[in-house]
Amino acid sequence: MPRFRSAFVGLTSALRAPLWVSGARLRSALESPVSEGRGTGDPDPTLTEALRVANGAVRHLARTRTAWRNTCLYRSAAQYLVLRAFGRSAAIRIGVQGGNHEGEGNVTAHSWVLYHGPERVQDGGDVYEELQFLR
Repeated sequence: MPRFRSAFVGLTSALRAPLWVSGARLRSALESPVSEGRGTGDPDPTLTEALRVANGAVRHLARTRTAWRNTCLYRSAAQYLVLRAFGRSAAIRIGVQGGNHEGEGNVTAHSWVLYHGPERVQDGGDVYEELQFLR
């Protein structure tokens, strides 16, 4: 039964991701509190599987050329929803890399999930300057 729950949570999170990439839902995910510290326990295999399913489902749904895109923001939204479904605190972050503050140069944007637990949420080791949103 845990395997079915993982697949169900991962898939439904991927299906809901387009609803979370803009507007009030994205703002709430950006402003979500995240508990401090690193998880000290062993990774939860059902959560790890749900995250894997969510990422794969976003990639496959993006091929439909409809509401889904295979971008870091859509994957972050799906991962955020998975973590929340498992009762974990998480938040989405958006950052930039490169360019300068006068609007010249190439700028690369990226989103990721901030989560303090033993499960691997996203790959990557690049450093991005987190965007600060005005209130």
